[in-house]
Amino acid sequence: MVYDPEQKKLVCPYCGSSREDMPQGKETDGRICPSCGAALSNTERALVTVCPYCGTWLSIDPNLKAADAPRKIMPFAFGKKHARDQVISAFDNVPFLPKNFLADPEGRDIQALYAPFWLYPTEFRGHYTYKAELTLPRGGGTEHQKYNLTRDTYARFSGIPVDAMESLEDSTIDAAVGGDVKDLEDFDPVYLSGTDAELPEKPARDPQYQQRAVDWAFMSADAKAENFTQGYTSVTQTGHDRQYRLDAAKADPVLLPVYRYEYTGFGKHKIYIDGHSGTMSGDAPCDKRRVMLHYLIEMICAGICLAAIVGIVGVLL
Repeated sequence: MVYDPEQKKLVCPYCGSSREDMPQGKETDGRICPSCGAALSNTERALVTVCPYCGTWLSIDPNLKAADAPRKIMPFAFGKKHARDQVISAFDNVPFLPKNFLADPEGRDIQALYAPFWLYPTEFRGHYTYKAELTLPRGGGTEHQKYNLTRDTYARFSGIPVDAMESLEDSTIDAAVGGDVKDLEDFDPVYLSGTDAELPEKPARDPQYQQRAVDWAFMSADAKAENFTQGYTSVTQTGHDRQYRLDAAKADPVLLPVYRYEYTGFGKHKIYIDGHSGTMSGDAPCDKRRVMLHYLIEMICAGICLAAIVGIVGVLL
């Protein structure tokens, strides 16, 4: 049985039966399936796996007890079919989508993934200076008022999420899963049944992870400061002094829900969906054959029209 986020139950994917209680899944050391005795592979960092022989979902006990194992989780709020419908709706006006783009109506070609994230508690202080101009009508003419502005900001984030999975594209996943993550629940491996989940690939002290958290804090604070300069005709930033405090030792490992769709028919295209909020980021593929056919038909139509015009002119003459 696998966990259905919409029913909030364990559901059999074959007969559809469900159960209200949430029993713990079978645990293993990642080498042997306790149900059928088959050898397991690729479980070095996995938190759960499915036996390729008997189909049993298994919890990898040593990884669940590791020092960087997740302490909190944000469960999926909707299923794959709903995720597919969201993508189709968002890409509805994109021309020349391949016909096999998200071809499965149930969304089975979308991967459900509990991605490992580090949550970095971060404080930020910023001092910004601007030159502003306000243009006003005065007595049939125009008056230009100039100002020197200063703005101070302070922000405290309980946890800036930074993904710890190298196969995820940073810019795309940051656009889909961002912000100060809240409403987390205590970790329960039963949520993982039917999904992929693994440990962080690098520790929280990794400099690149920390820098991504700082960059997000800077971007957020910069936008907050700019919001305080509304009402002028033009505003130009002339300087800033930004300071932050981030303690990697207090970063928490968590699992956040991500739907991932990868299309490789016309280049590589990836779409990520936040499985809790529905926020989406990615790019759409383009069927080049349909583009060429479209313009070929247009050229043929244009040629026919031109020939018709020439014929009509010849008759008139």
